Parts: sequence; C-alpha cells; structure tokens
Amino acid sequence: MNKRVKYLCYLAGAMEFASMKEMKSWREEVKEKLKPYGIVFYDPVEREGDKVHRNPRDQGEYIRGLKQAGKWDLFHEELRKIYWGSIDVSKMDKMRILIYLNEKGKLEGNYESDLQYWGDFEAVARSSFIIVYYPKDVQTVGTIEECFIAYLLEIPIYLILPDSTKTE
Repeated sequence: MNKRVKYLCYLAGAMEFASMKEMKSWREEVKEKLKPYGIVFYDPVEREGDKVHRNPRDQGEYIRGLKQAGKWDLFHEELRKIYWGSIDVSKMDKMRILIYLNEKGKLEGNYESDLQYWGDFEAVARSSFIIVYYPKDVQTVGTIEECFIAYLLEIPIYLILPDSTKTE
C-alpha cells in the first residue's frame, strides 16, 4: 500500500563543490536522529541518480565540464532535470508551478513512492520543512535557490551552521 507521508523534509546542502563524505555525512546524521518521528526525507544525494543516471560526484564533474567547455544548452538541460524532474517549464510561469505543487502537496498529500519522479524544486515546494546545512567555505548555488523557494512558499527552514559557535 502506498502510504501518505505525514511530514516531508528536504535536506538542502552543497553538492557540486562538496566531497561525497561532505554531501552524505550530515544528511545521514539528521535522518538517523529524526527517524523516530516518522519523517520522510527527500535527500537529493540519493535522488539525483534517478534523474540524471549518474552519482552526484560524477554529475558535479560533468556539469563543471559542460561549463568549462561552454556547452550552455547541455548545461541548462542537466540543471533542468535536477531542479524540475519531468516538468517542462520552458513556456510556463515557474512561480505558478511552485505554488501549484505546494498546494497539491497540502491538498492531496505526498506519497513516498512519488519522490523518485520529483525534481528538487518540486520536493522543496511539497515539503513540510527543509533542513539546510551551510558551511561557510563550501560554494553552493542550488542550496540558496532551494532556501529562496521555501521562503517564498512560507515553508519553515531550519539552518545548520557547522562553523558557528554554539549558543546555549
């Protein structure tokens, strides 16, 4: 049976300029700590291969190669697959699409079996909240876009700043 997800969390953090260890370790720790609460996670490190048929490390190298070679059409198509999945946004208002996806998640619910078809932006738009891991010395672009989408859709954002001093 395809069970409806009560809480969906998107795990946002650097990928293109992060090592596999940097991509995975904090995500695994968060998932383990929050597992008892029945939260389902959209982890782009795990899901990227479904969309582009490469592991995240190889995909990052491929994207950098496209940029360096000036192959902008291919570069943008690869990003579209990651961000939008199967949704063709070429002639559509992207904000309306995000609002629609957000409302669809609220009205119809989210089902774990559907996550494999979503792009990152749909996963953010349909999330109950997002957790962002943001070290100060790692470049990231997608993470900032994901935060901006969550902000526009009034989705709670929980920020982990590993380089900051703790406040008690």
